[in-house]
Amino acid sequence: MPFYKTKILNRQISLEYEKKDESKIIDSINLINEKIDNKLQNPKYSNGKISDTILLSLLSIELQAELLEKINIQKSSEINDAKNEEYLKNNLELKDKVLKLQNEKKILENEKLKLDQEFDEINKKVEELIDIIKNSYYE
Repeated sequence: MPFYKTKILNRQISLEYEKKDESKIIDSINLINEKIDNKLQNPKYSNGKISDTILLSLLSIELQAELLEKINIQKSSEINDAKNEEYLKNNLELKDKVLKLQNEKKILENEKLKLDQEFDEINKKVEELIDIIKNSYYE
């Protein structure tokens, strides 16, 4: 396994890592050094008033808080994704119901048209019978 040599707080450290993790290690160390530099820009930490251990502890707490926040965001995102899937499923079920109801409506409309036609035919025959009865009565 390869070693990565770097400095953190002006102390040389050597890390053993797997080749696949090389970019993660380098990025993480760069982030740590950047955050330390940012902390040291603050007068509260830069005048030798704070030890390296305390500075690293503060940085560790800060990084852990960021990690927890990201974990919470990810959990929230997963919950939202699950709800979204549920809504999509429900939406598809409702669309299926709408399609079924539309088909039933078309069938009922066709039946109504047939019944209207039959009614018109019956009504026409009744009127013809009424005319025949009237004509026979007057004759």
